[in-house]
Amino acid sequence: MARAKTAVAPPRAALPAHEENRYLAKVKTSLARRWSHTRMKELYEQADLARYLWALDRETEALDVLRSVTSVVPPPGGAGLPNYNVWSPVVTMNALEARICRLDGDEAGAAAPVSRLMADPGLAPNRDHIAAEVAEAPSGFADANAETSVKWACHKLSRKIGGLTLLCELGVAGHPYGDWYDVEETDRLIATGRALLAARLAMTA
Repeated sequence: MARAKTAVAPPRAALPAHEENRYLAKVKTSLARRWSHTRMKELYEQADLARYLWALDRETEALDVLRSVTSVVPPPGGAGLPNYNVWSPVVTMNALEARICRLDGDEAGAAAPVSRLMADPGLAPNRDHIAAEVAEAPSGFADANAETSVKWACHKLSRKIGGLTLLCELGVAGHPYGDWYDVEETDRLIATGRALLAARLAMTA
C-alpha cells in the first residue's frame, strides 16, 4: 500500500497563477505541489523562492513565503536529536525574514526570527569555515554568474546569499560568531549577490 503523504498548503505568494516571470512560474508550479515543512529538498527550494522574490524587490511576497515556514518550524530542541536536515534551510529563511524587517525599520517583526537565529544558528562553531564563507563569496558569485543555465546560476547565487545573510544577521544581533568576520563586508556582499540574482531572474521576465 502506498505511503500516505501529508499535504501542506503553500502560501499565496508561492502559487503560480498570475506569475509573470517565466522562471518563477516554473519554480512555483513545481513547488506548489510539493510544499513541505519537513522535507529538506523542498525546504531548500522554498528558501530559494523567497530569495528570488526578495531579489526582485517583491519583499511582501518573500515574507509571505518565509513566514509560512518560519512560523511553524521551531529551532531544534526538546527530546531526541536535532534535525538539521530541516533546520539548516529554515534558519536561512529566518535570517532573510529578520533582514527584511530590520532594514524596513520593523523591529517588532524582526524580533521573532532573530530570537530563533540566536537559539540555534545552525552552524558548528568552526571559525575557519565560517570566515571562509565570507572570504570566498566573491569567487562563489563569479562562478555562479558564469553559469549559462538560468536555473543553476540562480540556484548557486541563492545558496551563497542564504549563507551570507545568516552570518550577517547573526553578527548584527550580536552572536559570538560575528567576531570571526567583517559584518559590514558581509552586508556589502549580500547586496552584490542580490544584484546578480536579480539580473539573472530579469532575463526570464
